[in-house]
Amino acid sequence: MMYKKEINKILATIKKRRSQLGYTQMFIAEKLHITQNVYSKIESNKIKLTVCRLSLLCDILEIDIVSLLRSV
Repeated sequence: MMYKKEINKILATIKKRRSQLGYTQMFIAEKLHITQNVYSKIESNKIKLTVCRLSLLCDILEIDIVSLLRSV
């Protein structure tokens, strides 16, 4: 089980990368087939990020999931 600190670091990296690519929360939400509100809650750690969604996010944001997890 990951701790809150590690999860928050992962989410911060995801948010930073989304911004670097110029992607909106709405754009990512559409790719994940969820609402922008749900995606916003995932980014702010109000809804848990599943492994499946993390994998999809990494694909969308062109992040290597192994490197991301090793960075925390």
